[in-house]
Amino acid sequence: MLLLTLIICSCVLLVIYIMQQLSRVRYTNNLKPVQSGLPVLGQLPMFWKKSASQAFWAVTQCFMQIDRLGKLMLGPLLPVALVTQPDLLQIVLTNSNLCGKPFFYDFLRLQGGLITERSVEKWRRLRKILNPTFNNRMLTSFLPTMDYRANKMVAKLVPLADGQTEVDIMNFICECSLEMVFSTTMGRNAHELPGQREYLRNIEIIRDLLGERVLNANQYFEVFYRMSNAYRTDQTSREICNKFAEKIIIERRKELEEESNIVTEKDEFKSKSLNFLDEEISAQLHTIMTAALDTSALTIAYTCLFLTMNPEVQSKVLAEMKDVFHSPSVEVNCDTLKQLEYTDMVIKEVLRLCPVAPLIARETSEEIVLDGVCSPKGQILAINFYALHRRMDFWGTDPERFDPERFRPEECEKRHPYAYLPFSGGLRNCIGSRYAVNSMRIMLLRILQQFELHTDLKQSDLRFKFEITLRLTEPHRVRLVKRNK
Repeated sequence: MLLLTLIICSCVLLVIYIMQQLSRVRYTNNLKPVQSGLPVLGQLPMFWKKSASQAFWAVTQCFMQIDRLGKLMLGPLLPVALVTQPDLLQIVLTNSNLCGKPFFYDFLRLQGGLITERSVEKWRRLRKILNPTFNNRMLTSFLPTMDYRANKMVAKLVPLADGQTEVDIMNFICECSLEMVFSTTMGRNAHELPGQREYLRNIEIIRDLLGERVLNANQYFEVFYRMSNAYRTDQTSREICNKFAEKIIIERRKELEEESNIVTEKDEFKSKSLNFLDEEISAQLHTIMTAALDTSALTIAYTCLFLTMNPEVQSKVLAEMKDVFHSPSVEVNCDTLKQLEYTDMVIKEVLRLCPVAPLIARETSEEIVLDGVCSPKGQILAINFYALHRRMDFWGTDPERFDPERFRPEECEKRHPYAYLPFSGGLRNCIGSRYAVNSMRIMLLRILQQFELHTDLKQSDLRFKFEITLRLTEPHRVRLVKRNK
């Protein structure tokens, strides 16, 4: 009798919940639906039995169907509002009531990381703590370390620069970016971090699993996900990554204790120990590492590919670099890097075509009106930068064409400021964007000074897959030829 009562009560509560949710999503009747939806299931079948590449294109197509505000139904109870017009994006990304993030971000399992933190109050506190680490003085002091690591990467590539060997340039750039992160954020000066290649390999595994989970609604519920093989694989990879980071943290703490009696208070850089540990935020290390890897490494790997496909652009970038860094005595500093104006235009165009984080989402903390439609509290709003950067009303009739000239100052002034968001925008924009740009400039400088870049790939050959970051289905294959000095 007691069991029957519990079952009846559970059923009643479930029915009440479903009725509440159905009532809550009625407002979506005012939103333009994405095509190819089915009754009850909505657009979920679009992603069933699809490869990561097919799923990526399906998601992009959804956004490209919507001019301003639309909806994607993940089943009958989970509407996702698609925001596509820059003026609406500006409202969403600058609204303090839209700083929260939906449940998808829990899948990353970074537990309080700056990027994934769903609580607005906790995020604000973390951002306030981290801001001083990215001030101009600290960023400037990182440049020599970045340059050292970039030169080390180039030295590893020299034996492969025979013009015949195909190199996955991404692997080398990832290692360089990882070493930059540990050297600058934690003051590590080791020639190579033990276990770093295994760490990178397992980061890749975690990314793949995240993409699969987002596409499988049955894995949204933690209880079901924990029963899957994907969860066990994810756990194994995370344990390897955690041990790698924890070992570095422990070693660095010991070094700081030994150095505490030597460092003088007059040297701000050393007194802060070049790291995040002094600020008691080592929990952010995984977030910083993965963000730096994704932003810097991916962008420069893509840049190398686009330069091989556009040799005239590669020649122009090299000419500018030779003009600024005309002799080995010219120092890599903020002033010299800022003179690489055309190089910056090239990087910006790469970030337009290949935004590192192609898809983000926000969750409303109270009702908000967009285009006359009132969205309730708890509504998920999704933004697709990959689709945004291909809108013909801002990028012309051939938005796929690689053209750095789009970023001449006079051209930028014509566009809405939220038509181009390589580092997101508004209140929760990327805190490390200036760090990333500096590392990208330096890595590209040292690569092009030493090598001509070639490939057999064409831009039309590039196939992207659905992950938390924009990644290719195939390696970033290039051939290197050593330049004559």
